[in-house]
Amino acid sequence: MEDAAPVLLLGYNRPQQLAGLIKSLEPYKPKLILIAVDGPRALKPNDAELVRQTQETLSLISWNAEVLTRFRESNVGLRNAVVDAVTWATTTYGNAIVIEDDVRVGPELLEYMNHNLYKFRNESKIAHINGYNLVPVEHISNPNEQSRLSIYPESYAWATWDKAWQKYDDDLTWAKNSSLMELKSIVGSTLGAIRWKQNFADAASERIDTWAYRWLASMWSHKLLMVSPNQNLVTYTGQVQGTHTRRKTPWNELPIQPLTTDSTSTSPTITKPDPEADKWLAKNIFKESPFGLAAGLTASIALEIIKRLRPA
Repeated sequence: MEDAAPVLLLGYNRPQQLAGLIKSLEPYKPKLILIAVDGPRALKPNDAELVRQTQETLSLISWNAEVLTRFRESNVGLRNAVVDAVTWATTTYGNAIVIEDDVRVGPELLEYMNHNLYKFRNESKIAHINGYNLVPVEHISNPNEQSRLSIYPESYAWATWDKAWQKYDDDLTWAKNSSLMELKSIVGSTLGAIRWKQNFADAASERIDTWAYRWLASMWSHKLLMVSPNQNLVTYTGQVQGTHTRRKTPWNELPIQPLTTDSTSTSPTITKPDPEADKWLAKNIFKESPFGLAAGLTASIALEIIKRLRPA
């Protein structure tokens, strides 16, 4: 295998989740592990103790590994915590495999990530490697191939390079100024363009605390693409109280399955996004539909009310 990238683990106040992630990594024994844990919220009862317990889960790393930590004394929030951690990892090592605490690693994830980080290291149009696949095999154009290209990044288990992450724009400059026509040229429909304008407005107004929409917009502004496996390589366990979710996810979790070929082999050349797979993601995950627009508007109104009721 090519030189392995550092594995960056993200946590906050859920020691059982981070412990579960570390246990899932044990069979694969990554040699360099970075652990970033956000600090406690001053007004949240028991947060300091839960954060302390989360930090102490590093003792579960029983194999021979170099472990570096980034433990914050106070809470900086989801967006800032993730951006700071990824920047720390990528500027120090040039690339990173990023895994959230509510992920359980499958047997081929690290090999797949490292292989593609190496394979696409000099490809200027590739910015992100997904490890979590949601698309059922019947909606993938070439299911016998190991990977596909996509316009949609996944944010639970992924990898990137410093050269790509440097393009991250926290201010959403492009997203706030992009036209519907420009967005339509990316997502393929007017409904999708309006839906993403809606998403970016929620992010820009701080109605939602999201780094993921900012990262997606940063990549779209540079016409960058993602590499996605055609099989699922991890299990996501945050359906109820995950970092990004507060209720059951609207998709069906796909089981971890072996890739069609060994990830160290030469995979077929892929030059453009899989239209069928991205169409499924647009409809079922990102809700680029009339219902999605209506639901998004309702959510925006509710989030704005919540925002205004927050203590100053």
